[in-house]
Amino acid sequence: MDDLMGYVIGETSNTELNFLAKHMPEIGSYVSINYCDLEILGMVESVNQGCKIFEDVYNVKDFEKLKDFENNDSYYTIGKIKILGDVKNMQIPRIPPKPGTEVYDASEKILGEIFSKGTIEIGNLISADSKVKLDVNKLCSRHLAILAITGMGKSNTVSVLLEELNNIHATVLVFDMHREYVEIEAKNSTIRRNIIRPKINVYNMSYDALMSLAGVDPQATVQRAMGRRAMKKIKESKKEVDFNTVDEYINSIINELNYYMGMDEFKSKVDSILTLIMRFEDLMTFKDKITAINYNPIQDIKENYVNIVDISELDESSTDLIISYFTGEILKDRKKVLWDTKVAKPIFIIYEEAHLIVPQNRPTKSKIPISKIAREGRKFGVGICLVSQRPKTLDQESLSQCNNFIISKLIEPSDQKHVQHASENLSEDLLNQLPGLNVGEAVIIGPCLKIPAMVKIKRFEGEYGGEDVKFDELWTTEKEKNIPEFIESNELFNDDL
Repeated sequence: MDDLMGYVIGETSNTELNFLAKHMPEIGSYVSINYCDLEILGMVESVNQGCKIFEDVYNVKDFEKLKDFENNDSYYTIGKIKILGDVKNMQIPRIPPKPGTEVYDASEKILGEIFSKGTIEIGNLISADSKVKLDVNKLCSRHLAILAITGMGKSNTVSVLLEELNNIHATVLVFDMHREYVEIEAKNSTIRRNIIRPKINVYNMSYDALMSLAGVDPQATVQRAMGRRAMKKIKESKKEVDFNTVDEYINSIINELNYYMGMDEFKSKVDSILTLIMRFEDLMTFKDKITAINYNPIQDIKENYVNIVDISELDESSTDLIISYFTGEILKDRKKVLWDTKVAKPIFIIYEEAHLIVPQNRPTKSKIPISKIAREGRKFGVGICLVSQRPKTLDQESLSQCNNFIISKLIEPSDQKHVQHASENLSEDLLNQLPGLNVGEAVIIGPCLKIPAMVKIKRFEGEYGGEDVKFDELWTTEKEKNIPEFIESNELFNDDL
C-alpha cells in the first residue's frame, strides 16, 4: 500500500515545514520524513486547500463559467507539519529536510511504539487506530489538569481514569461535589469504592478556621480575639482525648466565654462575647454533620481503593474547610510515612470544580495546602488532578504546577490563553485546535506522553452521575401518568377567600 502523503515544499526549518499533499490529510495525523539517516516524526497542525482556476475571480458569472473546467486535478492541498523529533530518541533534528523530501503516513508500528507503551489506557488517536496509554508515574507525580467547557466529557474522562487507576490498585481520593462518582460502576471491572463521610476534627482546627465554621464574621475582630483566647486556654488545660464528643469540646469553649462575661476587664465586650456564644451554640446544632473529635481523615482512607468524599450537600464555605483539612492531613501523613519507613504510600487526589477551591483572584483555605502539594507533593508520593470548566478563574500558580493536561473544547480566548500561560508545551497551533474539538476529544500534553496527541477519549463503559438529564424523556414519562390536561383556575383557590 502506497503511504506517500506528499512532498516538502518552500523554506524549511528543523521545527516546522510545509508540504504539498497528494490527498487530504487530517489535522492531528502523524507523518514520517526520512533524511540524513533519521526517521523524523511530525504532526499535521493545519491544512489549507486551494484551486488555481478560481484564484483572483471575483465576478459570480465568471466564477460559474469556470466551474465547467473544475476537476479534482485543479485543487491543491498544503499542510503544515510540526517536527516532533526522531523516532528513536524523540530529539529535534539539528538540520531541516530539503524541499522535495518525501512525506509518508506514520506507520501503526511507529505510533504504537510512541503512544501504547504507558500503563493506563485513555483512548485512541483521533487520526489513527493506535491506542493511547499514559505513563502513570509521570501522570501522578507531575500532576494533571482536566479542562473543558461544560458538556464536553470531563466526567467521562475522570471515570475512565478512575477505572484504569483502580485496575492497577491505585489509592485515589475524589472530592465529589455533585455525587457524580458515589455510585460509579464499571461494566467490565469492579471499582473498589470507599465512600467517606466528610468530617473535620474541631480540636485540630486552627482558631480562625473553627470560628469561620461557626459563622463568625472575619471582620468581627473582638469576637475572634475572645474566641482565640478561650480556645487557647482550653487546649492548654485539656488534650483532645479528654473529650468524648464534639459537644463536650464546644461547651468547654462556651463555658470559658461565660466566665469572661463576669470579668470586669471584659464588661465592654459583653455583647461581642454573647454573640460569639450564640455562634458556637449554633455550630453544635447546624454543623453536626461535618464535625468530629478524636478523628483523623487518614483513618477513613482505604489503600488501593477509589475513596470518594461526598461533599455534595455542603455549602461552599464548609466544602473549602473540608478540602483544606483533608489535603493538609494527607500531606502531613505522607511526609511522616516517608520519614519513618523511607517508603512513600502514593495517593492521587482529584479536585472537582477546582476553580471554586483554588480560584485566581480570591483567597481560600484550600489554596495553601493544594499549592503546597502542587509544588512538593511528588517528593512524598502525592499527586493531584484539577478538574475545571472555567480555566481562566483557576489559580495560575497551581495550574502551572500541573505538567500534564487533558484539554477538551475551549472556546473563549481568555480560557485558552490562561491555559497556554500555564503550559509551555501548548503551542499556538495546538491552541487553535481547541475550539474545533468534538465531544470526547481532547489534546493531551505533558510528560505522561512522549509527544502531544489529539485523542478520542474512550467511552466509560458503566454508570456514573455526570451525564446530562434527558428532559424530553422525563417529561414524556410524567405525561404518561395521566396528569389532567386542564385545571379550572378557581380550583386552585380556597372558595372562602
